[in-house]
Amino acid sequence: MTPASVMRALAFLTRLPVPARFFDRSGHAVSDDAGSFALTGALIAIPGTLVLVLAIIVGAPPPVTATIVVIATVILTGALHEDGLADMADGFGGGANKERRLEIMRDSAIGTYGVLAVAGSMLLQVTALAALCDAGALQGSGALIAAHAASRAAMVWHWSNLPPARADGVAARSGQPTGQAVNVAFVTSAAILTIVAIISLGVVTTIVALLVTMAATMGVSWLARRMIDGHTGDTIGATEQIARAMMLAGLAMAA
Repeated sequence: MTPASVMRALAFLTRLPVPARFFDRSGHAVSDDAGSFALTGALIAIPGTLVLVLAIIVGAPPPVTATIVVIATVILTGALHEDGLADMADGFGGGANKERRLEIMRDSAIGTYGVLAVAGSMLLQVTALAALCDAGALQGSGALIAAHAASRAAMVWHWSNLPPARADGVAARSGQPTGQAVNVAFVTSAAILTIVAIISLGVVTTIVALLVTMAATMGVSWLARRMIDGHTGDTIGATEQIARAMMLAGLAMAA
């Protein structure tokens, strides 16, 4: 993991402009920077954390604070992962076989399953974060950073543990994260979670939430293998959304 890889990960995971000099190396694949995803996730949470603290200072109710923070994050990331969740839900819910599911997932239109999946994810994130904000700015901020870091590590795990579902997809062209990249993402996520646990949320609460997140991540991966025999860019994004929502929910329930 290098500063350059973090900048490239920011360019991939957000709408932030990144100088072209970080992309000079030829033959570079997105998977080469997967080890930086967990740290990048924590960085992505910083603007939302600032919004959260400011909203609490001015006396905004926790539900309002949480809603603003979640919306701010969606704007920052360009709804990249939400789009993946919607496509996966439509494909898995509406397709009778692998080929039809992949065809639906490629369609840019969003159907009923997709709308419900994104709405459910947003609702769970907002309500869980609101409960954590009610406990205080430190708890809400810590939870937000932890959830964004852990969910990006979950992406890398899902991506590395399944083959591409189609040979001509974006995920296939992006390569596969190496074992070293997965380890770096996990170690980074663990370090961030440890710091957060010590400072704001507590060790037991963090461990419980992490176990919930791991179970959800493995569940999505199992479902993707069963439904389409592998991963796509959509299932990777969906994994991030589900892992983030479950991390926040786990923290709120265990706090």
